[in-house]
This record gives sequence, structure tokens and C-alpha cells, in this order.
Amino acid sequence: MKYLVTGGAGFIGSSIVRRIINEKGDVVVLDDLSLGSVSNIPGVELIRGDVRDASLVERAAQGVDGIFHEAARSSSPMFYPDPRDGLDVNLRGFMNVLEAARKLDIPIVYASTSSLYSRCQPPHSENANIKPGSFYEFSFFARERGASLYAELYGVRAVGLRYFSVYGPHEEHKGQYANNVSQFIWCMLEGRAPTIYGDGNQTRDFIYIDDVVEANFKAMHSGLRGEVLNVGTGIETTFNQLVELIGNELGVAMKPVYIPNPIKNYVFRTQAETRRCLKLLDFKASIPLTEGIKRSIDYYRSSKDLLSVAKIMDKGTGCLDTFIK
Repeated sequence: MKYLVTGGAGFIGSSIVRRIINEKGDVVVLDDLSLGSVSNIPGVELIRGDVRDASLVERAAQGVDGIFHEAARSSSPMFYPDPRDGLDVNLRGFMNVLEAARKLDIPIVYASTSSLYSRCQPPHSENANIKPGSFYEFSFFARERGASLYAELYGVRAVGLRYFSVYGPHEEHKGQYANNVSQFIWCMLEGRAPTIYGDGNQTRDFIYIDDVVEANFKAMHSGLRGEVLNVGTGIETTFNQLVELIGNELGVAMKPVYIPNPIKNYVFRTQAETRRCLKLLDFKASIPLTEGIKRSIDYYRSSKDLLSVAKIMDKGTGCLDTFIK
């Protein structure tokens, strides 16, 4: 089998690429490298370009058996400087990928986000009343509606996955946009206390990257059309608990630095309702947070890029919960 992975040099995309290679498949990556890194995909066929280029997307998709669409402006702060750019990438780029899937009659699995539940109470189910509260959320909500229409009107096999808080190895290139688990690990490996907005009792549903990749592959081979599914564990963990778990694995006791939370419309809790994903994909997250933290620490301890990551964090916001992850 051969696949196109857009955003394939990024965190989740490159993890999908490694799975394809490990299973002896063929893969082509389309990425502009604005967020990803070539070091994530050594030896992989890379088309360096933008998903907003419709003809390029269609050429890249020729001869593949499916598309994993991970290219996106993937966090809310990326929209602050220029919301038009974020909307352009997330919407026009996505429509180009949908159109390629329609013309070539191939399935597509695309990234969505649990941030859509920002105004909903947990546990978050797929049929919640979504009311986007930011341009970031709006862009993903519109993607889901667009994919649903392509499925309804053209029969496109499109499945959207609402990722909850994805963490794991190979996230160092994201710097201040990385998941809280990774940010806290980087800080604590350097002997620095992580900084938390508020009192640390806010929660996230943390899911390890390998589980997310598994969900993508199950979705790719599901034959579903127009479905949107949660990809999480169904378990809430507070930031205070997260720091303690990381400290336990590192063998250190480190108290976070707490500062007032300045973020408007901050999401205090996230928790996936996972029954629909289990029913339709036969998917259930299998890697506990403690094991995922251990694997992440083992990777980042050996990462040659850790020092540069620390510098990136210092230039940015430090080890902060700066966005919904």
C-alpha cells in the first residue's frame, strides 16, 4: 500500500510515516516544513510544498491508496498574528485534499481537534452542540462540515479524528507549541520547574502518539464516509498530577511555578467520550500515561536536539500551558 501524508514531517504526520515504513508500505510526504522537520523523516520521499497549491496536491496524490491529512495550523496561537493565513491553510488546503480524494476515488483520514469542545462540558461526545469560540476552532469545524458534504454528495470516504492531548517523542521541533507533557519533561530534564497557569487543577485527556497512529490506520481501513470520531483515552489528568508523574519517573520532586491565567475562554477540563470510536473503529487507547511518560523521557533524554529545544522555549513563553492541548 502507498499513502500520501500531508504535514508528514510534523509530529503526528511523521509518526504515521514511520508506521507505514515499518509495515513495508510506500509513502510520499507533502510538507512546507513551516512546522515540521526533515530530521523526522530521513530517507522518505518529500515534496516540499503547500497544500494550498491544488495542482501540487493532486500530483502528490497520484498513485496512492489513501491520504492522511495532517497539514494544518495546529494550535490557536498560530492564528493570532494573521487569522486569514490560518483559515487559508486549514480550509483551502483541506478542500484541495478533499478534491484530490474525490477525483482519484481514494479514502482520506484527516486531523480535527478536541478544542471544538471548548464551550462544552465533559465528558465530550461527538454529538455535542459545537459553538466555535476562535478562528482556530472555526477552521476545524468547517473542515468537518466540508468533509461531511463531500461524503454525502460525492461518496468520498472521509473520516475526521478529533485528537485530544497528543504527546510523545519527536515533538521537539514544535518548541512552545508542543504538548504540555513534552514541555514539562523538557523543563524538568533541565532541572527547571514547569510553569502552570492557574492552580494546576485543570485537566487534559492525554493520549500517547502510538495510540493516535493506530486510530488513524483503523480509520483508513474502515470504509466510513463522513464520520467524525474522538481520539482520546477517556481519562482526565490534572497538571499537578502530570508534574508529579513526570517527577516520579525522573526521581525528582519539583513544585511547579503557578501564575495567574491570562487566557480568555480558557478550557479548564477535557475528557473524551470514547464509546463511538470503540464501536465504529474497534479502537481503544492502550498505552497508560505512566508508560507514555516513560517512553517520552527515554527518547528526550537521548535526543540531540534537547538543548536547542530549551533555547526555543526560553525565546518563547517558557514551559507554559499556552494553548488548548
